[in-house]
Amino acid sequence: MVRFAEIVKDAQLRLAMLALGVMMLIIVADVTLRYVFGSPIHGAYDVVEVSLLVFVFHGLSACFFARQNIVIDLIDNIVPLRVTHALVRFSDLLTVTLLAVMIWAMISPASQAFEYGDKKLELGLKLWVLWTIAIAGLACTLFCALGALAKPVVTSHGGERM
Repeated sequence: MVRFAEIVKDAQLRLAMLALGVMMLIIVADVTLRYVFGSPIHGAYDVVEVSLLVFVFHGLSACFFARQNIVIDLIDNIVPLRVTHALVRFSDLLTVTLLAVMIWAMISPASQAFEYGDKKLELGLKLWVLWTIAIAGLACTLFCALGALAKPVVTSHGGERM
């Protein structure tokens, strides 16, 4: 499971990097064309918005798989190692639980966007597609968080390397 979660994490990380690259290129091209030629790129705002959605929701898995979320280690040096390990496991369980709650909370607005046929203004992209991309990204992130739960706890400060 850990190996497959690592493969999913790597695929999502590549997708997030691609989305970031697209976002940067479209912004540079749009600003350049707008100020040099007075002709902005039609739909640039929507493309940047979709790229940001892909970047955020597919970039999270690398953070959760490597356990590199923000950690404040106030008591790590005071309590025994066994307690630190238990706290890391509790954190992993809490992460999995909250990711599952987030996915569950996103399903209702996604289905409403599908039912009502809402679209983006400039490109006419259906909003349910964006919700599907976000939910799929969070589902893969949840799987990667489960992979982190299956990994042994590393007590070195600073997390693991991505």
